[in-house]
Parts: sequence; C-alpha cells; structure tokens
Amino acid sequence: MTSLSFFVLLFSSCKTVRENLGRQYDRSTKLYEKAYLDLKNTKEKAVGWREAKAMMLKNNLELQRSRDSLTRAKESKSQVYWDLIPSLRLSGGLSRSLTDLGSIDSEDLRFSIFSTLNVPGVISLYSRRYSALLGELKAEWDLQLKKRELIIRLRELFLEYSDFETRKENISRTQLWNPPGRKTPAELLASTPEEILVEQQAFNLGLTENRLSQSLAKILGDFDYKWKPVADDLPKFSYAEEPLDLNRTDNLGVLLRQKQAADLEALRLTEVIAKLRFFPDLNLGVSSPSLYRVGNGRERGFSADDLIFHANSIISLDTRFRMTRRLKNARRQIELQDKIMREQIREQIQKALLGQDELLLVERELSLALLRIETLDAQPRSTELDEIRIYLEKRFVLIERASSLRLKKARIEGGFWLLDEDKWIDEAKQNEE
Repeated sequence: MTSLSFFVLLFSSCKTVRENLGRQYDRSTKLYEKAYLDLKNTKEKAVGWREAKAMMLKNNLELQRSRDSLTRAKESKSQVYWDLIPSLRLSGGLSRSLTDLGSIDSEDLRFSIFSTLNVPGVISLYSRRYSALLGELKAEWDLQLKKRELIIRLRELFLEYSDFETRKENISRTQLWNPPGRKTPAELLASTPEEILVEQQAFNLGLTENRLSQSLAKILGDFDYKWKPVADDLPKFSYAEEPLDLNRTDNLGVLLRQKQAADLEALRLTEVIAKLRFFPDLNLGVSSPSLYRVGNGRERGFSADDLIFHANSIISLDTRFRMTRRLKNARRQIELQDKIMREQIREQIQKALLGQDELLLVERELSLALLRIETLDAQPRSTELDEIRIYLEKRFVLIERASSLRLKKARIEGGFWLLDEDKWIDEAKQNEE
C-alpha cells in the first residue's frame, strides 16, 4: 500500500492550471502594489558621471541579457566536452499482477544501473565544437558593443538634462512667466501672445523632464530615486579639431568588423556542414549490460565480458535533394550577407565622412549662437515692455537653437566614439582605477 499511497499523494498535490495562474497573478499584484508605494513619492537624488556609469554597468537589464548570452555560450562550449563522458542511468521496475498489488515484496522490484559511452562522429564533433567557439566569441563581442552603445547613450542623457536645466532656469527667470495656477480665469484669457509662448515652452519642459527622468531610471536600472545627473566630469572630445583618420583600420571600428566577421563565419560554417553531409561520418560507442542489477531476489555485478563496442558509418543518398537545397540556400545566404556587409561598410564610411563635415558646421553654428546670447545679455536692459518681450523672445530662440546644436553635436561625437578604439582602451583603464 505504500506505493499506492505515494502516487495518490503525488497526483493530489498537483494544482490545476487556473490555480497556478492565480498564484502567479497574486504575486504580480503584490509586486505592483509594492512598486506603487515605493515610487509614489520618489525623491530627487544627484548622481555624477562615474557613479551613474558604474550603476548602469551593474544593473542595466540589456547588459544582463548580453552577459547571460555570453554565459550560455560558454556553457555550450563546455557541454561539447562533457558529452564525451559516459552517461549513467538508473532504472527501477515493478512486476506484479493487479490482483496482488496489495502484497508487494522485494522480489517483485527490479533495480539496475546502466552506463553508455558514445563518441560523436568526427564531422559532428568538429561542427559542434567550432560552432560553440564561434558562438562564445560572438556573444563576447555583442556584450562589448552593447556596453559602448549604453555608455554613449548615457552621456547623451547627461548632456540633454544639462540643457534642460538651462532652459528651465531661463523660463523661471523671465518676467513674463507666472505659473497658470496662480492666474485667474480672466487673466488666463487675457494672456498676450508672448505669455502664451512662454506657457507652451514651460509645458514642453515639463514633458521633457518626465521623459528624461524615466529614461535615466531605465538605463541606470534603478527606479528608487528621481535621478538628477550632474554633468561635471563627462568625457570631452575634440573630433572637430582632430578628426579621426578614417583610413586607419587598426584602431577604427575594429569591434564592429569583428561582429561582421562572426556573422559571415557563422554562415560559412552552415555551408561547410551542408557539404559534409554528403560524406559518411564514423560514430563510435561502448555499451554494456547493467553495471549492477537487483531483481527476483538475485544480484548481479559488472562483467567486462559483457562490454559491446559499436562502430558504424552511414551515408545518406540525397534522393529527395534536401541536402542539395540546403547547400544552395547556404550559398545564397552567404552571397546576400556579403552584399549586406559591403553596403554597411560603405554606409558607415559615408556617414563618418559626412559626420566630420556636419560636426564642423554644428561647432560653428553653436559658437555663433552662444556669442549671440552673450552679446544679447551684455546689452543694457530696457524698461519698455515691448522691448523686454523682444529681448526674451530672441533669447528663447537662441537658447533653443543652442540646445538643439549641443544634442546634435553629442550624437555625432557618439558615432565617432563608437568607432574610436583608442578611446575605449582609455575608458577601460579608467574603469580599472
């Protein structure tokens, strides 16, 4: 009766699908309620560049996914060798008529231990090992590229937040600005066009602040605070004064080309494997009866005389042309990927060449906009309302122009930074310090 009781207990403890879904739903609801309480009154907290970068590298979920992909690639490579170790299986059995299930004894039970050694074919082992090594390298390069992209994006968010604060301060200082909540309905209806313009700018800034706050929390992987980045020690670049030598392949775009090479090699491997399917592969194996067996009151141990050696080689005739089509498909994919890579490289070079010209234009326009703001602020202030409005309107336009140019400059610099291997070597040294 002991065995029957076990099976009854096992099946009675199994929950239905809806019951299990209900448990998961309750867990999701509790997480939501906790997150709401935590985020309802989030406080501001300043964060510097180095601290923010360290937080992002540790907590960002995109990076964690890339790290997990690298871990799985390493495990796949190790598994190629672990599969060469003999397997060990345990087997248990019961043989008894249904009418005698209530009187089971030890002689009715059988217990055995089996072991099998299978050596994959040379072609199969080669392809698995080669694919695993290639997968590990590709996952590692993907991780490095993801780190670069996120660091560049974080720098852009820091610069964007700095510009946001400048524009916000400009709005708060204007004599035309009074928050709509402080005005009566009659005053709101009587607002001048200039006042409506200021209100619209303040509204847009409020939306920008919310977007930046959410973007920063997501990229940092931490929603516990309303992060306020302090852009004091951001990386600075001089790609306008000292443009990259786009003809140097030893320190320019190396990581991107490594990733392209991995994609091409993965396709080449599919072609090689497709070709090898036309040739016979040799498979070896050693099997034996049970290493240890108990049944019908008798015990039996291992005997070397029972070992059986297997060797077989099979060749499949491609009568259905499946292997031929697979090979043709691999060759078409290689040809297409080669064209795609050529186009990507040409696009990358053209973008870099145009980016160098654009960076010079942006630098010149930004310097001109800042000079105009400085000149405008140095002029004597008039007490006439019309002239004050003209001054503020000009200043708003110039500050918006300067803000847009700074972000444009940051994105162009980010594109060059992604390719600049020397800068990333320096970045790695700083992280080690």
